[in-house]
Amino acid sequence: MNRVAVIIVLYYPDVSKINKMIDSLGKKQREILLVDNTPELHLESDVLCNNNIHYYHLGDNKGIAFAQNYGFIKAIGLGKPLFFTFDQDSCISKDYISSMLKEYEYACSLRSNIAALGPTIINERNGKKYDREIKLGSQISETIHDVESIISSGALIPLEAIINIGLNKVSWFIDLIDIEWSFRARKEGWNILVTDKVLISHNIGSKDINIMGIKTFTVCSPFRLYYVYRNWLLALREPVFPLRYKLKKLITMPVRIIIYAFCERGGQRLNYIFKGIKDGLLGRKGSFKG
Repeated sequence: MNRVAVIIVLYYPDVSKINKMIDSLGKKQREILLVDNTPELHLESDVLCNNNIHYYHLGDNKGIAFAQNYGFIKAIGLGKPLFFTFDQDSCISKDYISSMLKEYEYACSLRSNIAALGPTIINERNGKKYDREIKLGSQISETIHDVESIISSGALIPLEAIINIGLNKVSWFIDLIDIEWSFRARKEGWNILVTDKVLISHNIGSKDINIMGIKTFTVCSPFRLYYVYRNWLLALREPVFPLRYKLKKLITMPVRIIIYAFCERGGQRLNYIFKGIKDGLLGRKGSFKG
């Protein structure tokens, strides 16, 4: 029995990349759910020609949290107990799903209550591993690491975890969605794991800048910074976020404002940052209202 449903969230996707991902997933063997946040109907019919591909056009950008939740609910309706979540710009090998399933079975022999198993993320732009969580976590086997949080793209999530932990926080719209869910899972006694045996290429942010030759800094679009700073302030009020996380962010987030000010379109970035800070302090949630 095929136990897997694959959920891919779309927003103005590059159709060629989506076709490539679907081919890598094995479109004749997997139930693939495309949840599209693009306001206009965007995908061409040839992408949707297989019966295993389910396309859900939401009609508006409802945020990644809502879109993933929508995918989970539809996947549950298909009777699938294991879910993979992907962003549209991730790149995987043809054996990705089978390799992750093997690692998941192995992880289940080491830990119970696994909320999610994530791959090791490779920054597609520079080929570097995004392995900060692995370094901060604890190694429990040669390939499996216990971590605080993971990026949702490429993650394997069992149905039992969704039932016990709950869905994503829709009111946050985008940014910190996967981090909040990870911390919530850990607070409920579930484990967040990463395997360094399986890799996924992913665009983290929109570009990389180097700070004085010491540290590479990932920069997102100016508009995204509204959610970055608003949701950071919302996270400070959430009990699931550890105190050390909150204290660290209280130092790093103000410092990053200075860096963003000297990036391309610095004025625009500051505008969105301060709007995000204002709405975060006021406790406003949902999509950006201007």
